[in-house]
Amino acid sequence: MYVIPNMKYLLTLIFYMSFTSPVWAIETLSLDSFLKMVSEQNLSLKANSAEVDAAKAKEVGVDIPPPMVGLTQMHDQSGSANGFEISQSIPFPTKLSSNHLARKFDSQSKQASLEAAKTELLAKSRLLYVSLWLGEERIKFLNERKSAIQQHLKLSNASARSDSFLRIHVLKAESDLDLLENEIIEQEQVFREKQIQMAEFSGNDPNSFKPLILAPLISEIPNLESLSQPIQLESKRFDLENLKARESEAKSSWLPDLNFRYREMGGTSLNPRYGEMMIGVSLPFVFFWEPNAAATTAAAERQKGEVEFDLEKLRIDSRKASLFAKAQALKKQLDQINNKLLPRAEKRMRLVQNIAPRDMESIQDHREAMEAFPDLKLKTLKLREQFEETVAELTSFKSKGQP
Repeated sequence: MYVIPNMKYLLTLIFYMSFTSPVWAIETLSLDSFLKMVSEQNLSLKANSAEVDAAKAKEVGVDIPPPMVGLTQMHDQSGSANGFEISQSIPFPTKLSSNHLARKFDSQSKQASLEAAKTELLAKSRLLYVSLWLGEERIKFLNERKSAIQQHLKLSNASARSDSFLRIHVLKAESDLDLLENEIIEQEQVFREKQIQMAEFSGNDPNSFKPLILAPLISEIPNLESLSQPIQLESKRFDLENLKARESEAKSSWLPDLNFRYREMGGTSLNPRYGEMMIGVSLPFVFFWEPNAAATTAAAERQKGEVEFDLEKLRIDSRKASLFAKAQALKKQLDQINNKLLPRAEKRMRLVQNIAPRDMESIQDHREAMEAFPDLKLKTLKLREQFEETVAELTSFKSKGQP
């Protein structure tokens, strides 16, 4: 049996790749697999998780100053004696409770910030995956447009030899073809940049991470009710509660702390052994300007926190409403193009392929009809990208506990 050289080479290559290292194989990466990879391997999330662990460690326990132990040695004419002293300061109970609450709310705020960061990162990762697929499709449609111009040039060159106007038309088409080549090269570079960004998001080597991706389904517009309590606002709420606890702690600085001290000294021939105990309280109101300044400052920070919380809530609500309206409008435009404009443009392109252009007007109509279909598909990709960007930002405001 005779095998053409190219086919023989292809069969040899396939046979070789089947029994060599898996480095030759390019794995297909689904959207769910990529998102799982980001969740488990993203370095920024790991750093934020370590920060949350540190805040949880600070939350545990009561913030009481450690006790102090001292050793004493006395020398006089009667000899020497050894002794010891123990002292302990205990803050007023409301200071302890307020401080513990503040640390607890700080830990919860960082946990909510971690969840918000993860939600936003996964939304960006999904958008990046879709953008990579859109880039692949864009390159394919640009090549379709290139083929359409090349086909048009073949028809135009046949009639351009005796017509100066047609020759000018051909030169313009050739220039447009060269520009299109540059655009394809640019899009290939953008495609590679998105691959590298995917590697960064998922903690992979950017030089070897070149997965094959699957066509993702178009995103669904989330219900506004599922975004009623966004996790970003939950973090701000815990920050506000932290400021309230700090204000309560600052107001408690007027209250006295309890001080305890016990001292014992051994005896000598002239001085008997003895022990003494002292219980006292601090008097912070004597220097009244210090607790007053602390309380006033904490109250001002709490008021600022309340205003910032309201501003953030208003910003998020406004942004959600704007994004929701934009997503609905873009979805309608996509449906209009997919259901009406694209089928019509494809039908027009197929009809004009069977008609030989006879003059300058028909030549221009031929090119316009041939390019209209790939151009419209490119416009669809642009709308799809805008829609996915809008939905990605909208879903980053998901409520706590929502999938």
